[in-house]
Amino acid sequence: MVLSRRQLLATTGVTVLGGCLGGNQDGASGGDSTDETTSATNGNSNPVASAPIPKNPDEHEYAIAGTGTADTTVRYFSNWKCPYCAQFSTGFLGEIVSEYVEPGEIDIELRTLGYFGDEPFLGPDAPRASEAGLAVWNVDPQSFWGYYEYVFSHQPSEKKQWATTDKLLSFMEKAGVKRRDEIKTQIESNEYESLLHQSDTAAQRAGVNSTPMLVINGEAVVALKKDEVRKRLDSATK
Repeated sequence: MVLSRRQLLATTGVTVLGGCLGGNQDGASGGDSTDETTSATNGNSNPVASAPIPKNPDEHEYAIAGTGTADTTVRYFSNWKCPYCAQFSTGFLGEIVSEYVEPGEIDIELRTLGYFGDEPFLGPDAPRASEAGLAVWNVDPQSFWGYYEYVFSHQPSEKKQWATTDKLLSFMEKAGVKRRDEIKTQIESNEYESLLHQSDTAAQRAGVNSTPMLVINGEAVVALKKDEVRKRLDSATK
């Protein structure tokens, strides 16, 4: 069974604050991004695309933006097919990277939800998109955040099953990801299936009920709520 938004609400009984399990916020919508956003990402001027990573990225199973040694680690729960994650990733996330990650005040650990409650979340192709992201991080971590931002800047409609291996490899090629043959092998062998289920479990334990969501000092907050996020980040980094 593929878990849809409505099924998730029915089975969990949660009150959703917004995002890919709930209603629209700030005019977010699925579909391809504008040429302006694409140009910024391709030019690597986007702070997310050029986010710093730890000196020893192989010590981290999940993608990290930051030094890997910051006093505060924020977990960012996302989904590659979620249009609200695209809104956050190509917008407010860049401000967080510039203001908190680049100065070394926080690290961000990305946990993408291909599953929720052990069911595929936002389409049967969603786990494959998450596997591809983990493969990029573990094979060519230097290119990860550029790839991440490229995908969200060109994200197809959530309603389409677009996350095929060929489509994901095409995104990687355009984003400059290296060793794509190795990455393809890992995707096709479901190399990171156990990590996806670990993220599913971590999300439910943290009270995550929508995407995009940040967990800051153990408390979950909807990532699109800018004032609340800044308040919590400022408190966490005092």
